[in-house]
Formats: sequence, C-alpha cells, structure tokens
Amino acid sequence: MEFRVRQRAESLRAFKIRATIVHLACLGVFFVPLTPALLIAAAIGFFLRVFSWEVGSHRYFSHRSFKTSRAFQFLLAVLAAASGQRGVLWWAEHHRRHHRHADRHPDDLHSPVLHSLWHAHFGWLLDQDALDTDLDSVRDLARYPELVWINKVHYFFPLGLLILTFIAGQYTALFGRSGLGLAAVVWVFFVSMVLSQQAAFSLNTAMHGVRPGWFNSRRFATPDSTTNMWLLAIPTLGGAWHNNHHRYMNSARSGFYWYELDLAYLILRALATCRIVWDLQPVPDDVLAEGRRGAVAAG
Repeated sequence: MEFRVRQRAESLRAFKIRATIVHLACLGVFFVPLTPALLIAAAIGFFLRVFSWEVGSHRYFSHRSFKTSRAFQFLLAVLAAASGQRGVLWWAEHHRRHHRHADRHPDDLHSPVLHSLWHAHFGWLLDQDALDTDLDSVRDLARYPELVWINKVHYFFPLGLLILTFIAGQYTALFGRSGLGLAAVVWVFFVSMVLSQQAAFSLNTAMHGVRPGWFNSRRFATPDSTTNMWLLAIPTLGGAWHNNHHRYMNSARSGFYWYELDLAYLILRALATCRIVWDLQPVPDDVLAEGRRGAVAAG
C-alpha cells in the first residue's frame, strides 16, 4: 500500500467561517467612506495580489518557469499567503494536478466541463481533502522547511496584513486622512482580496468549456477545452492567455506573441534586468510556429 505524506490543513469549518466573513465584509462598501487614495490603494492591492499568485504561485512554484534566490522565493511565498491564496505548496499541488487531468478526468477538481459551474468556480474548495496538501506531489518545494511552514500557517499572513491595513488607515494619513481604519480594511483588504480571488477562479471557469467567440479564441489544439480571453488579460496580468499556457506550460510568458499583452512577463523581464530573477524559460520556436499557422477550432 502506497503511503503519501499529507499536510493537514485547518478544519473545513474554519475555512467556511473565514470565507463567509471575507465575502460578507465586502458589503461594508455601503457603510464606510471612500477616498481617491483608498480607491488607488485598493487597485494597487488587487494587482499585488494577482502578481503574488500569477507570478509566484503559478509561474514560479507550479511550473518553475524561472529561477530566483531562496530569499526572493520566500518573499513570493509570503506574498501569496498574505493575498488569501493559501500556501504555495497547496496551490502548486492542485495546479499541477489540473494540468495532468485538464477537462479529462474528475481529478481536475475545477473543470466546468466535468463538474458544475459552482463546483469548478468555488465549490471544489468545500472539501477537507481539497484543503489538505499532498507533499509527495510537490517534493521539489517541500524540501524547503520555510515553505512547508508557510503552507501550514498561511492564514496568519492575511490576518497580519489586515491588522497593518487598519493601523495605516486609522492612525496615518496614507489614505487621505486618519480615522479611516474600517474603510481601509473594507476597501484595501477585503474588496481587493475578493476581486483578486475571483480573477484566479475565472481562469478555471471562464477559460474552460466556453466556445470561442468575439471575446475568446482557441489558437492551439490542446487536449482540453481551454481558450485565450483577451478581455481578462489585464486583470489577470496575462494569465488569461490560457490556451497558450496549456500548450506550453513551462514558459515564463503566457502571451506568446508581441500583441498578446502579458504584464506578468514584463514584470519578470524587469526583475531579470535587476538580477532578482533569471533563466526565464522561453516559448520553443516550434510552438510559436505552430501558433502562427492560425487559430484552431475547439476540439
């Protein structure tokens, strides 16, 4: 009998309570003030969170599409946890499973082709097994004890960020004036967090099982139902070039061509210039040539 090492997560009940609080707290927008500085901070918070999971959890931890130092690796893991995307080992384990079974096997827990839209979007999380982490599936990451620790106590990082956000809003003029602690918590913490989570969930549901149309296209004949969706390229920092990504997942870029805006890749290029990251994996020439032959019908 095969024995696999699993890291037990918090209880499903704790997760449900936390998820309910996070979403209900967004209703606070009807009861707290909004300043231009709060709106700008909420937008910055949104894109920092998307950066944390698209560049960190996705392109680095899941696919190892570039290299970096252990210190910056740690920072990426902390940012991802603080963004409300759980631990990077958990994220990478589920995402790698998704690629192994995309739209072809029920083990792809967030496929709208094999499961209901609700299950694919969020319902798959409402299961204790889905919250736990199979460490054997991410042995390349589990060899770092600091990543295993962050994965175990991931919920402390957003809690710490929430406290810092309240302090900044209540006791400084960072958001226009002092006394805006609750408003900062609602707009800068909860709203930007939930919107960034929805951006991540949309990659599961909006770009799988949807027929190509004016807002999406299918360039590569991958064995799944993925499409590229230009409409979401900016809010996902390039993650919406999803069909490209499923054709060649190990590249540091998802927008394979100059006209496919991939902000995450542009950020990685800037970080590479500063020698913070290096060895960005390119898209093979034969894959680029295949894509230039034109979009294909959904298969």
